[in-house]
Amino acid sequence: MPESDSSKDLLDQFPLVEPSEETDHEISKIEQIALYSRSIATSVSNGLVGPFVSFISLNLGASAGILGWIQAIANLLRQFLDPFFGRLSDLIKRRIPFIVISTITWIIPYAFLYLVKAPEFVILIVAIVNILLSLGNPAWNALQNELFPREVRGKLTGRVFWFGSFGSMIATLFTGVILTFAFGDNIEYQKFILIPVGIGVFISIIAVLPFRKIEEPLKREGMKLDKFEGSLKDGLKEIFRNKPFTKFVMLYSIYGIIWTFSWPLFSIKQINILNASPVEVALMEIIFAATSLLLILLGAKIADKFGRTKLIMLNRMSLFLFPLGYIFASEIWHLYLVHFFIASIFNLSFAGVNAYILDIIPKKNSGLYFGVLSLVTGVFYFLGTLAGGYMVQILEIWYSQEVSLTIALAFVCIMRFLLGFIFLSLKEVKSFEYSYKELPGYIKSNFVNLFRKPSRRK
Repeated sequence: MPESDSSKDLLDQFPLVEPSEETDHEISKIEQIALYSRSIATSVSNGLVGPFVSFISLNLGASAGILGWIQAIANLLRQFLDPFFGRLSDLIKRRIPFIVISTITWIIPYAFLYLVKAPEFVILIVAIVNILLSLGNPAWNALQNELFPREVRGKLTGRVFWFGSFGSMIATLFTGVILTFAFGDNIEYQKFILIPVGIGVFISIIAVLPFRKIEEPLKREGMKLDKFEGSLKDGLKEIFRNKPFTKFVMLYSIYGIIWTFSWPLFSIKQINILNASPVEVALMEIIFAATSLLLILLGAKIADKFGRTKLIMLNRMSLFLFPLGYIFASEIWHLYLVHFFIASIFNLSFAGVNAYILDIIPKKNSGLYFGVLSLVTGVFYFLGTLAGGYMVQILEIWYSQEVSLTIALAFVCIMRFLLGFIFLSLKEVKSFEYSYKELPGYIKSNFVNLFRKPSRRK
């Protein structure tokens, strides 16, 4: 068949989506500015301080067990109080105050890293930080659930994630590259911690200003949301009757133990085994963020038109490749390749995860839903990171740190691969325009349009 005829058949089957067709599902300009600016600010702040926490802990002599505790406490307390804060935001029908207070205050306790003399005190500081983050997490997710139309949740959550990745890349460039070139490889991170904390607070204050012009969705006239008046007990009963939600929480949590198991292991491999400099660690973070900027919006459009569950399966299955790559990496540039190729798959498919969560959570009582999701996964993340750190420490009784690390990473790799198959059981909760069998034809006929930003109607 001539190529021109083939192209015509494809266009007949997959008509080009005109930019104007998508504007019916857009949120307002000020809402976009508020959400994207907050996403950037949080990512920038976290990216500015994150490398300092790791290097300060290691410089103070933190063991693998201590590193595991730092990450485990972060996972647990960032999500442990979410049901309480989420339920509270449901009851008062306000999301924005929780978001604003959390965004401005969470980074401030990191200033005390300037004073610590032992790595155990880092655990306490990280605990306070993550309690303040927990204050805003369920409200932030619930606000997106209330604002985003169901038809374009993948696209809009993808945009929020895109801006967050952009912020992370900017922050990593500053902390890992600019500061190192300005002060040298032996920068005293503890001495300079107040600089990123101060910048983070300033950026956060600027970022939350647009929220002043946003009306709370639950208080808008004509906003069609079912009102939930029951007690906390009734709310929990409703949540457990939501079969797609409870199933997703169960699967995500079981996988979460193994997912987080390797988090403290990666830092040990980078810094202790391969002797990565701050610039080299920063480049790995930049590579990860760059793949997100390139692919997350494409993945978001695929999620909206073809479905979420197959992207979730791809996202979880790809994660076993990370520890596999770390096992065989003997030079730091090997990790650059690992981060590029595997992060490309991960970021392409991650929009399906976020969109599916919004699909299975109703807008009423959504603060409590997100709180329960965060609490349950947070407990499993706590167990996973703690177990990962201590497994290496126990193995070091018999083996060298490098061999112990390899054994732990091999265990994670195998378990991630096996547990990835449990996500085959997820079912879509809404219908979609196309099936995944039609994806190659759709991409061929709409390639340029997939990356084109919709224009506004005049």
